[in-house]
Amino acid sequence: MANVTNVENLTYSGEYAKEIFIKNLYGANLRGCGVSYLRGVKNRQHLVTGNVDNMFQSYTCPFSPAGEVALTETWIEGVPMKVNLEECFDTYWATFMAAQTEVSLNGGVPQAFFDWFFNGVLVPELAKEYEQISWNGDTPKSGYLMITDGRVKKLAADEAANKISGSAITVDNAVAQVEAVALKGIEVAGDADMEDYKIFMNVNDVRLLKVALAKEAIMGDQVWANFGKEGEKVYAFGFEIVPCAIAKNSIVLAPAKNLVLGYDVADSEISYKMIDMRETTLDNTFRVGVITNIGIGYVYPELIVVSTVA
Repeated sequence: MANVTNVENLTYSGEYAKEIFIKNLYGANLRGCGVSYLRGVKNRQHLVTGNVDNMFQSYTCPFSPAGEVALTETWIEGVPMKVNLEECFDTYWATFMAAQTEVSLNGGVPQAFFDWFFNGVLVPELAKEYEQISWNGDTPKSGYLMITDGRVKKLAADEAANKISGSAITVDNAVAQVEAVALKGIEVAGDADMEDYKIFMNVNDVRLLKVALAKEAIMGDQVWANFGKEGEKVYAFGFEIVPCAIAKNSIVLAPAKNLVLGYDVADSEISYKMIDMRETTLDNTFRVGVITNIGIGYVYPELIVVSTVA
């Protein structure tokens, strides 16, 4: 049994050690990307979309039904997944746990440790992995990305979605690649309302774009006519560019609400258990169990543009 938490860099300093800060590398916020969430998706969830057309007609006194209502359907599949961890109490004995009055050879799990482990370690990591699966899942891969196919793979295989063949994003080509996606999105949207459209890019690729825009501004180029900045947010042709966990060199433009993420229990509602094995098997360990699921889908793929590297 291997420990998953490295405490070599932790130092014990009395009461202060109760406050252990965890750096969340991605600042993951599952709702920060503006996608639609469906709670309670346990297996297969039915998604129905509809359009109405030809509603108005010339007035006549009698009631005369007219108009067209077209319903289409798609599905979102809930895929179960779990977390099983086992840790040895000895790993934490020399850290802040030693000061907890509840801790002894026969003591229970201190509340301070429970709070730190779940709120500071487990939940941020699960949120990060959850978001990465939703974008980059690919069943032939290894690790947690193999659980299910993510949005990028699904869109790339969907004949109705609009594809652009991109290349590795650099400072020199970032502006051109974003422009290509934005212009394609404008083309396929036609006269549809594009207020909810957003461009989703990898966090680091957005940084490269900002560097490119800064260089162009210094050189006096007119590139900023199509780009805007509001605080830390960047816009292309009026579309907000959202830094997220999508894989590098991939770009998706879509109405944010058309991207659907289904879950049974997730985000701040993660269901978990911690069991002190000293009370059962007498092993000096504790176990952590999490059970949830994920369902990834979208509607109206004909309005979505995806750029990937072949």
